[in-house]
Order: sequence, then structure tokens, then C-alpha cells
Amino acid sequence: MKQLLQNTIFGFVTSIILSCAVVSADAQTPKNSEVEYKKYEWANNSDGHKYHHLLETRLPKGLEYFARMIATANINDTPEKETIIPIAVDMKVPPYDRDCVQAFLLIIETGSQVGAPQKKHVFKLFDAGTHALDVPAKTIELQSPPFVFTQPPKDTFESLDSSFKLVDLTGDGILDVWVKFSYSVVVISFQDGEFREIFSAYTVPGSLPDPAYVDLDNDGTYEIKIPYSIRIKGIPGAPYLPWVSLYEWDGNTYVLNNERFYAENNEFLIRLLSEYNYQMLRRGSFTRQREIYSFYLGLVFHYRGNSAMAGRYLKSVINLGTQDDYIQAAESLLKKLPLH
Repeated sequence: MKQLLQNTIFGFVTSIILSCAVVSADAQTPKNSEVEYKKYEWANNSDGHKYHHLLETRLPKGLEYFARMIATANINDTPEKETIIPIAVDMKVPPYDRDCVQAFLLIIETGSQVGAPQKKHVFKLFDAGTHALDVPAKTIELQSPPFVFTQPPKDTFESLDSSFKLVDLTGDGILDVWVKFSYSVVVISFQDGEFREIFSAYTVPGSLPDPAYVDLDNDGTYEIKIPYSIRIKGIPGAPYLPWVSLYEWDGNTYVLNNERFYAENNEFLIRLLSEYNYQMLRRGSFTRQREIYSFYLGLVFHYRGNSAMAGRYLKSVINLGTQDDYIQAAESLLKKLPLH
């Protein structure tokens, strides 16, 4: 206890790291790539409609295709530029609202010969499961990062809030497609002769910074930060501590590397210790708040290489916890710790 309180007092003199860490870097556009973006004033504009037929599916009454922005740029290894356009399938809801049913990313290759058939690539970003539309597409299954157990609410995708940007995230000189769709992020990249997903993840609603890409070590490849809140359900007033999942490019895909983010992040550790100690002094029993704080304290100490402290907190979750997600995750982590 004495050591924990000392750590808490010491940490309050450190500068805030987490709150300023999730700021998107301005990734450099390759010199030989020119990007042209075009926004439509109206979602059902006639210009955007000319791309809808490429999805090869006629929509039933009450649904319509929805497109607000396109881009043209060279995003593969051919000299010609491609057209990139996100398209949503929306259900009109009076008076002016929309419910998103499905969402796609369409990439069109024109080719160098005039009149040549257009080659297309279609990725399904989202499917509400409410309409059985047979749109040929590669389905992307959005992922939740390990050790984050809060899922987006069911109405997360009811309103369309999407954007995309073309940036060279992988450092290979070819632009990648960064898509932010409501509470999710997807990255499409041209790799090994084809367009494919190299990253996808849910984010959790809340007063958090947006998902971001940033080159932490200035090596020309960009890391991706996905912010979350550590939420404690059923306890009004419980603090929502921020949690960031850090992904880095391994040459093939984006992989989780939270050790890199939390190994020296004193501010986050201090906040967790402070809340943990507060709950212990206030209640004197193992509450749901302390269970969740204990789990993340064990996880952070694991990332920092302190197996003794990690084991202490993870064992308390296993022995005293009540939530299966945290207990099972604590058991899994404990098996990775060296015996002592």
C-alpha cells in the first residue's frame, strides 16, 4: 500500500501523455501522386449515381445509394489513376434522417486504353443485417482489440458519419485508403498485386480523440491509435479512463503493440493507481470498479515488464472478480508471466 501511494504522489508531477498522444499526423503524400477530392453538395447527386450501377444490385423501394465524396489518385503500381468512392445504402426515415443499412468502398481502375472495361474492387464496410442485399463484395469483419470488452451500441451506425483520406501509411510510396465510418476505421492497401484490407477496428463512442495515424519513430511508416474508454457498467459516476490500442505495420498487416505505448506511460499508470486506491479506501471491499481497475493495472504492469505486480493484480481479478470477460483474460495473461 505504501509503495502504491508513493507511486501515486510521484506521478502527479509528470506531464500528461495520454491526452495529447492521439493526434493524427499529417502523413506525407508521395511526390509522384496527385490526389483530387470532390465533395457532392447532395448525397443523391446525379454524378455520384453513375457509380452505383457498378455495385450490380438494384435496391428495393425505400432504400437508396448514398455518396458524398470521391477521390482520384494513383493507389496501385500502374501509371493510371483510380477512382475511390465510399457508397452507403440508406433507408429514408422521416423527416430527413437516414438509417444506414450497408456501406461499401468502391475502387475503380480505368486502364490506359480508351473504352476499356473498368475493373472494380468492392469492399463491404458494414452490414446492419436488416436487408438481404446481394451486392458482390469482399466483406470486412470489424475487430475489437484484445482486452477491450465494451462494444459499440446497436444504434451506432444509424446515422452516417464517414470520411476517407488517401495517405501512404505503410511507407512503400503507394497511397493507402484510410476510411473512418461512424465508430470504426478500415485501411485498404495495394499489397502483393491486389487491394486488400490491412487494418480494421471498432472504436467506442464517447468524448475521446478520433482514431489517428502518427509516425512515432519517424521511420516512414505510420502507427495507428484507436482510443477507447474503460467503462464500468451499472455504476453511475465511475470515471471513464481512456485506453489506447496502438497498432504498427509489420510489413504485411497492422499488429497490436500496446507494450510500446504503455511501457513508459506513467500518467496512465498513475491515474489507474489513484482510482484503485480511492476505491479501496472508500469501500474497503472488492467492487466492480476495483475489479476492472485491477485488470488494467495488471495489464499495464505486464506491458512494463513487472511480472510481480502484474501477477498480484491479475490474481485478485481471478480470485475475487465476478465478470467472466475479465477473469478469462486475466487467466490468459497470468499464464504468460514467468514463475516467481
